[in-house]
Amino acid sequence: MRRGVFLLLLFLAGACAPVSQQSVKTSPVQEEQVKEELLGENVPVYPGFKLIPEKSFIYESGSVKVGRLVFKGRAPIKEIVSYYKETLPEKGWEPLTITVYGNSAELTFTTPEKVLQIQVLKGFSETEIVLSLGPKGELTNRE
Repeated sequence: MRRGVFLLLLFLAGACAPVSQQSVKTSPVQEEQVKEELLGENVPVYPGFKLIPEKSFIYESGSVKVGRLVFKGRAPIKEIVSYYKETLPEKGWEPLTITVYGNSAELTFTTPEKVLQIQVLKGFSETEIVLSLGPKGELTNRE
């Protein structure tokens, strides 16, 4: 369900850009590009985890930039969750939801401008972390 909401926000963000100015850029990602273009200094990658470029993307349309980045490595889910619960608030992120169940976890953090969703999935030999980052928006206007 959360993935569906993220994709809906992604669609709405692209649809809101004026057609005459809309230039869409979807690019395969490289490790250094992730830090520079999307994550910056405010979203750390869990230590020892490596980017999986073929499963990751950065989408850009006008001034809107979103990304879905997949990393793999070896670490227990509880340690990854604890890491993000400790480090993200220090970098200005406010926790919205944190759910750990079985071999997976979902964390959602926000700033006044952005939303970060983190999915942690324990596999047979490795753990996968999916970072989805995009602009924060409202689905309805309050007047």
